[in-house]
Amino acid sequence: MNDGFLILFIAILIYILILWILKELNFGRKISTKTCNNCCPDCNEPLSRVKRILLDKIIYHLTFRMFDFKRYFCNECGWEGLRWEK
Repeated sequence: MNDGFLILFIAILIYILILWILKELNFGRKISTKTCNNCCPDCNEPLSRVKRILLDKIIYHLTFRMFDFKRYFCNECGWEGLRWEK
């Protein structure tokens, strides 16, 4: 008996559960301080928005649009990555 559908269904459920846990743990969420509303995770300096790349759009859809990812760049240390807000 081929249980491919059941394995695929369980894998998708586990994937959605992992995404939900990451969101509840605020993984990749914007960092706020008293002086800055959106701080760099490395140096706590303000981040600047930059244009999304194709990979960012793919990640957005692969996460079932649970996270509203935006790409940011730090002018101080050069960090670049995705952040989301509630």
